[in-house]
Amino acid sequence: MPKAIFKAENIKLHRSMLLYLHLAALIIFPLLLGVYYGGRKNLINSANMVDTFNTILALISPLAISIVVSLVFDREEKAGNFQNWLTQPMSKGKVIMGQLTYYWLLYVIEVIGTNLIYYLILSGVYHVAGISFLKLFSLSIVFALLGFLQYGFAELIALKWSIGGSLILGFFGSVISMLAVTPLFDLVWPFIPWAWQSRLSIFWRLNIPDDYVRVAALSYLIPVILSVIFSWLIFRYFSHWQGKAE
Repeated sequence: MPKAIFKAENIKLHRSMLLYLHLAALIIFPLLLGVYYGGRKNLINSANMVDTFNTILALISPLAISIVVSLVFDREEKAGNFQNWLTQPMSKGKVIMGQLTYYWLLYVIEVIGTNLIYYLILSGVYHVAGISFLKLFSLSIVFALLGFLQYGFAELIALKWSIGGSLILGFFGSVISMLAVTPLFDLVWPFIPWAWQSRLSIFWRLNIPDDYVRVAALSYLIPVILSVIFSWLIFRYFSHWQGKAE
């Protein structure tokens, strides 16, 4: 059944502005920052270039995720008041989570793709040295995986309080992401999903003690565990949803 959901979403995607939003995010963002930082390669070290790029990506991701989820929610509401979700032969939880997974996978492609385009511009066009391709690729995968729970919460809020609530969540998620790199979040960031991505910057910063980096890496076990638990709880809520925000 996931195959059928993905096939249906492919058809819907080609008929909506979501496709153009994803393509724009994939190409324009790394192109602009790549040209900007590539032209200043003698003023900024390569680690800071990648760190700044992913910090900005972490900042805009919560709001971008909420916008995508809200557009999909609005489309489903207009399609016979969520009949595409409520009339399927499988549980509502599987239908909604399957659709959510589809758009999250697009997000995975975007995150990895933007990092690769950025890398190619800096390394191939501007000949910026010192950027580890393996490290950039690996951390971009981790970055994308950490975004899944944000999709779940954005959908949950949309089902509970409609589009407005989801967009508000995205806005505050971006604010939290911005503040997460400050000492204010040093102790609590592993428990706040919107802080997980921006905290990956620790792996790009220079002159950080190895012990501190190892502690940071081990701390990501908490986000992994929380992602599993909350994803299951959100799935349960989807399964018992009655077709309208309560």
